[in-house]
Amino acid sequence: EGTPVAEGTTRYRPPPRLRSHIDSRDRTCRFPHCNRPAVECDADHTVPHHLGGPTSAANLAALCRRHHRLKQHPGWKLSQPSPGTLVWRTPHHRTHTTVPDPYPGP
Repeated sequence: EGTPVAEGTTRYRPPPRLRSHIDSRDRTCRFPHCNRPAVECDADHTVPHHLGGPTSAANLAALCRRHHRLKQHPGWKLSQPSPGTLVWRTPHHRTHTTVPDPYPGP
């Protein structure tokens, strides 16, 4: 629509415009090789909300419920160094970086 998306909110759940932005940006679950559509995923906080993580595009990503829960298992780490870029670290210290697909050109 050309209107800015709210930068963030103190609420846990993202407002509709922010959720729509996350779904459009991510398109699918952001775990490597997972293809569940973003609209079927959780808008998950990379830094947990209860630990001060903001509800913003720079701290939210679409994760299906399975991968949302996986990141909470011992040894798994998730960071978001820039909005939409996720770095997964496995319990075996391997890293996998995912970035959103580019928007289709004109």
